[in-house]
Amino acid sequence: MNRADRLRMVACAVAAGIASVPASAFALDDAALIARLEALRTEHGIAGVGLVIVADGKVAWAGGLGVADRTSGRPDDADTLWRVGSVTKSFTGLATLIAARDHGFDLDAPVRTLVPDAPFENAWESTDPVRVGQLLEHTAGFMDLSKREFDSTDPAPLTLAQAFAVDPTSRTVRWPPRRYSSYSNSGAGLAALVIERTTGQHYEDFVTTRILRPLGMRHAGFAPTTANDPRRATGYDSDGVTPMPYWHTLYRAFGGLDATVGDMGAWVQWLIDPARTPIVPAGDVLRMERPATTLAARAGLAHGYGLGLYRYVHDGIVFTGHGGDADGYLSRLGYHRASRRGYFLVINAFRGEALRAMQEAVEDALAADIAQPDPPATPKVPASTLTALAGCYAAVTQRFPGAASPEDPPLQVAVVDGGLVTITANGRLRALIAVGNNTFRRDDEPVATSAFVDDDGRWMLQGEMGNLRRLGSAPHGPCSPARSKE
Repeated sequence: MNRADRLRMVACAVAAGIASVPASAFALDDAALIARLEALRTEHGIAGVGLVIVADGKVAWAGGLGVADRTSGRPDDADTLWRVGSVTKSFTGLATLIAARDHGFDLDAPVRTLVPDAPFENAWESTDPVRVGQLLEHTAGFMDLSKREFDSTDPAPLTLAQAFAVDPTSRTVRWPPRRYSSYSNSGAGLAALVIERTTGQHYEDFVTTRILRPLGMRHAGFAPTTANDPRRATGYDSDGVTPMPYWHTLYRAFGGLDATVGDMGAWVQWLIDPARTPIVPAGDVLRMERPATTLAARAGLAHGYGLGLYRYVHDGIVFTGHGGDADGYLSRLGYHRASRRGYFLVINAFRGEALRAMQEAVEDALAADIAQPDPPATPKVPASTLTALAGCYAAVTQRFPGAASPEDPPLQVAVVDGGLVTITANGRLRALIAVGNNTFRRDDEPVATSAFVDDDGRWMLQGEMGNLRRLGSAPHGPCSPARSKE
C-alpha cells in the first residue's frame, strides 16, 4: 500500500469518527482488578485466566493468572496460547470484507453467483437468495449445527468439503432469508467457502497473511499448527479439573483461532483504532459493528449482530465485542472506542458463571469513570399506536434443530400507565421506553435495543429479546398455553 492510499484511509477513519481520539486521563487500577480476578478464579475453581487490557489505545496489562495446565503446574503468562472460540467470527467478518474489496463483490451479492455449487438448500432462492452478508449476520435462515456436526471428533481438522459432508441436511434454509437473526455456525463455514473460491487461498492462509501478521499477531493461528503447541493452555470441563481433548472445529471460520493475550491485545487495539494499520477503510469496521439485514435493522435499529461483532450494554455504557466458546475454554472480547479502552479475557474451563463474573469485574474497571450518556428523548407515541402493538408474542425462530419446543415461552406486551411493558410467563414486568414510534429501550439502556416491525401483516418484536411475532392479527389478553400454540 502506497502513502497516498494510507492517507486516504486515515482521512476516512477521521471522517468516520473512529481515529485520532484524544487520550484520556484514565488510570487503570490494575492491582485491584487483578486481585479481584484472582479471587474469582479461586472461588470458581478455574485453573487459569488470560487477560489483556487496552487503555488509551495502548496495552496496559497483559498476562495470566493461575496455571495453564494442572498436571505440570505450568503457569499462565503472556505467551500462553488460548482458544478464542467464536471471537474468531470477528476475523471472518473482516476477512470477508477484504475479499470483497479485492475481488469486486459486495455483501449483498447472492452466494450462488460467487459459488454456484454452494452446499445449502433454500426454497426461497428465486425470490430471496442467500447473500454473503447474511452468512455473517446469521440472517440466512439456517438453524445451528446439528448434533452430528457438533459431535464430529475427527482426529484431524477437516477440509471445508469434508466438513460440509458431515451433515448436508443441516444447511437447509428454514425461513426466508433477510428477516431474522438466529445464531448459526454454518454461516461462517459458507463465508469461508466464499473467501476460498474468490481469493484462491485457504481461509486459514488468507486470514493469517491479510490480518494476523499485518497486525503483529505473531503467535496466532489455526490447527494443526497450534493444536500441539507446548504453550497451549489445557482446556477443562465444567468441573474445572477434567481435561478436554483438543476439538477441531468443523469450520475454523466459526471458532478455530488460537492466540496469546498479546496477540488479542493487538486485535483490540486495531478495532479501537483501525487507522493504525489501514487494512480496510474505517467505514468497513463500522459495518462490522452494525446489523443491516434483519427486519429491525432495515427499520432503523442499529443495535444487534453485525459482521462478527455486536453491541451490548454494560451498566448503561454501550460496548462492542463478542463471546467465545470452545470445548474447555470460554472467552470474551469487548471495547469502548470513545474512551479507547478494551479487553480480551479467557479461562480454561467451561464455566459460564465464572466468565460472566470476571467480565463484569473487567468492564466495571474499564468504565469506572465513563459518564453514562443521557437517555434519548422519549417521543409521545399515540395511545392508539401502543394499543395496536399489544398482544402475545412468541418466538418464530429456533437455534437448534430437533428441539422439542421453542427456547422461550411467549411474552406478553401490554399498555400500562400510558406506556408499553413486557410481562414474562413468571410475571416479571419491565417497561419498554419509546425512542421512536417503533423503536424501544429498557430503562437501563441508553439506546434502542428492540423494534416493532411488520412481518407479512403481523407485528414482530425483534432485537435483544429475539424474534417474536404476535400471535393472531389483533391485540388480545394475557398469553396462555392455548394461545401459545397458535
